[in-house]
Amino acid sequence: MIIVNLVFRDYQIKSFLEGDYKTEKKRLGNNFEKVMYDRAIAQTEQDRWTSPPLRSFCEEISE
Repeated sequence: MIIVNLVFRDYQIKSFLEGDYKTEKKRLGNNFEKVMYDRAIAQTEQDRWTSPPLRSFCEEISE
């Protein structure tokens, strides 16, 4: 099991993904974090959890 902690300011979701951490890390290499992030977002949408609007969150960081 892989646990991905999604944090957006004060908003936090832990997403539990299927798979083995070491196996996936070895298989994905440098793309591991991005792929796990994308899978976690997809899983939260599938579970019908809502996340804050990512566009406005990213705009605040870049300013």
